Amino acid sequence: MTTFCRTRKPEIDYPCQWEYRLIGCDKKEICRAVGEIITREHQLTPANSSKSGKYHSIRLQLLVENEETRNNYFCRLKAHPAIKMVI
Repeated sequence: MTTFCRTRKPEIDYPCQWEYRLIGCDKKEICRAVGEIITREHQLTPANSSKSGKYHSIRLQLLVENEETRNNYFCRLKAHPAIKMVI
């Protein structure tokens, strides 16, 4: 018998501070991409780099008003060629 785990959508109270983790090959290009996409106040904080130094992660923190805005930023960041992954 297989048991499936159902996950509920988390309840998020908006507006709230949200953090995205951005991963790419060039820190400056990641920051430039964020500047193109995010026109409001935000904070960028360098995080980890891969052991080989090929990939770098940067934390992006900003205030989001609602789920639509949060998802829109996620999609736009993910679509940028300088950003390999958004978490």
